[in-house]
Amino acid sequence: MDVASDGLNLVQASKLRLVKDMRERSALRELSNMEARRRIAVEALQRASENLEGAENRRAKVEAELYQELASLETMSVTELDRRCQLVLGRLAAEIESARQAREQARIAHEQAQRAVNGARTIWAKRSAASQKWEEIEGNVQRTTAVRSECAAEIDAGDEVLLRYQGGSRSQAVGGSN
Repeated sequence: MDVASDGLNLVQASKLRLVKDMRERSALRELSNMEARRRIAVEALQRASENLEGAENRRAKVEAELYQELASLETMSVTELDRRCQLVLGRLAAEIESARQAREQARIAHEQAQRAVNGARTIWAKRSAASQKWEEIEGNVQRTTAVRSECAAEIDAGDEVLLRYQGGSRSQAVGGSN
């Protein structure tokens, strides 16, 4: 928003700068909140990945134990062992699939949080630039006001000198005609 600084008075410029500062602080708070949400999403993604890895490790361990039991065949029949393997491996497969889904949801949440952070950062940058612009405008208005005041004071002083000079000339003219 381009505003001619000579069209504002100091109070208006100060108020507008304060509004821009408030909006910048608000955007910075929002950015901070989005950063916190992004960090939480990163941690959730990390936990989900660790859970998936744990589930895959448990499956591998259980499979190894089941194959050891299969090799011994003394404790149970092949059909019973096969049914048990299918049951245990089915549960483990479901656990792994659930962990994969949780990881995918965490990844999506992380991406959304990252986009939100980027958007909040863009808004904050724009508002920060606007605040800086209004600081410049307020400074220009202060300088313009000071220059105008100085010029007005010089004009008043010049008028006063002129009046004294003209007043002294008239009294000399009146005094000289006697």
